[in-house]
Amino acid sequence: MRKLAVHLHLYYKEQLPKIMKYLKNLEGVDYDLFVTMVEDDEQVKLKILAEFPNSKIWVVENRGYDIGPFIEFLHRIDLRDYEYVLKVHTKGTKSNNYTHLNGNRLDNALWGRILWDSMLATPDRIKKNLDELDNDDKIGMLGSNYCLTDSPVDYEKLLDGINENLTKMGFEKVEKLSFVAGAMFVCRACLLEVLKCYKLSDFDTTNGRIKEGTLAHIVERLMGVIIELQNYKIRGIRHKTEKLVKVYDNYSLMFFVASVGRFFFQKKITRRGKKLIKICKIPVYSKQIEV
Repeated sequence: MRKLAVHLHLYYKEQLPKIMKYLKNLEGVDYDLFVTMVEDDEQVKLKILAEFPNSKIWVVENRGYDIGPFIEFLHRIDLRDYEYVLKVHTKGTKSNNYTHLNGNRLDNALWGRILWDSMLATPDRIKKNLDELDNDDKIGMLGSNYCLTDSPVDYEKLLDGINENLTKMGFEKVEKLSFVAGAMFVCRACLLEVLKCYKLSDFDTTNGRIKEGTLAHIVERLMGVIIELQNYKIRGIRHKTEKLVKVYDNYSLMFFVASVGRFFFQKKITRRGKKLIKICKIPVYSKQIEV
């Protein structure tokens, strides 16, 4: 019988109640839950264990965003014990930064919801994902169709670093690639063994002001590359909102709201380390910050 290893990186502890509702949809699935946190919090541990008594909880260094803790998780389990691995993590909701993926504009809160819905929205969603992997042995990874990207704009500035790391791992260099932006996915456990060439200490201390260019951002993209280089496919899940809003059943209304919100107000940290505020796309405040 298929067995699933679930890794949750719980950075934003206040999101635990929402996350536990998602995780309860795993009822009926043979799985082990592994949770990493960057702070020791006995109350949080007790809440997790009350709902998931067999879960394993570790405190790890705050390195590499959610990617570093995932690498640590890979070192602490035997991948041969599992058919599949499900990777999920909390995602900040207070930032006004926006991301553009596959023609859609989305803020962090919507991005996180889409990623979580694709993996754990309902027991039926989970069953469909696992059945798809069971029924097509050429699929190596599943992720949200909204977040699975092969657009060069999402990786071209990191391509030299990606290829340098691929060479170290014994793979050929690539000119194009696909990956799940946001790094929440379910995949075949055996395909992740190659990532054990990294360890948590390889990653820099997490700095929320740095939005790209770190080893964590490179490895996020490598997680897609290694699937395809091992002759498997990455499949985008066409999923819907958990509660449909009339005809807006594919997040369309939420994408529209995010685009309108971005037009009226933007607050972000630029690539050059400037805090920038725009109203109706007009810059009204700019300040260089230390990164």
